[in-house]
Amino acid sequence: MKKRVLTPIIVLFFCLAGLADGATYRTKNFVVTTSDPLLAQQMAQRAEFLREDLAKFWLGKPLPNWFRRCKIKIRIGEYSPGGQTSFIFNNGEVYGWDMEIQGTAQRVYDSVLPHEITHMILASYFRRPVPRWADEGAATFTEADPERKKYQNMLLKFLRTQKGIPLDQLFLMEEYPADPLPLYAQGFSIAEFLIRQRGPQYFVYFIERSMEPGASLRKLVLECYGYESLRELQGDWVAWVAEGSPSFIGSNLIADAENTVPVKEEVTLVSNTEPATPESFSASTTLATAQAESTYAQGEAPVESKRVRPQPNLLMWTSSDMRNH
Repeated sequence: MKKRVLTPIIVLFFCLAGLADGATYRTKNFVVTTSDPLLAQQMAQRAEFLREDLAKFWLGKPLPNWFRRCKIKIRIGEYSPGGQTSFIFNNGEVYGWDMEIQGTAQRVYDSVLPHEITHMILASYFRRPVPRWADEGAATFTEADPERKKYQNMLLKFLRTQKGIPLDQLFLMEEYPADPLPLYAQGFSIAEFLIRQRGPQYFVYFIERSMEPGASLRKLVLECYGYESLRELQGDWVAWVAEGSPSFIGSNLIADAENTVPVKEEVTLVSNTEPATPESFSASTTLATAQAESTYAQGEAPVESKRVRPQPNLLMWTSSDMRNH
């Protein structure tokens, strides 16, 4: 039996005793306790909506109701937004949901609840621990733009100070490092980079394949995203960050299951089997981060990338389609 606790970017210590006499509102899958009755109702309904909407977003279908409701304690105020959700993996089952979160009502509504509920959806689907970068990356992807911007700024700082994590290390992390902030920032950025190429459900498929015994990440990034090595993926991702993490354009498509999707002639995938070492990572990020920081410092809006990347069966989709309900 393993108890999994999903922590935020900053460990939070709540003084929740004051909520003991607060208002409680119940839905099919949640019991929300906070200081105000109307707010408890609104947050419970929001949690229920997100549970269904995000399950469709990530998995393509809603989840069945949980056997027992998730308890949510919410502390509303001018606090740093965040929280933690604990649950138990045991013999292929997951249960014992317990969430404690805090922040302004707006940030709890548009960022903290989507983040924590994404963790729960992935746990319900996989029924075992998910690689940390993917778990936190997917959860952060659902947050509101102001929170996502914080992670983007942190990422530039970490890349500039050589705190980036090579992908061959990041993808294998099962626990948080001593300093978890680079993992959060980089996990979010790489998750977004992949999600915007093939969508959220294919991202979950990629993660599921990567969790199979004996899985080869090098072969998977080629099969799923058209990169011939982790180093090539890493280099293209760093270049994308340098451009300001723009939306993708173009129609370069790798072959689908029937091998009917064309690849544009001017795009060449160069074979490179060298590992993504810390040294190569540092070298590849030096110029890129300087360019990105210059763009942000001048207040320039990131432009759409003119580089064409693998985008099989890409639909015109943005994360705001899911968040702004």
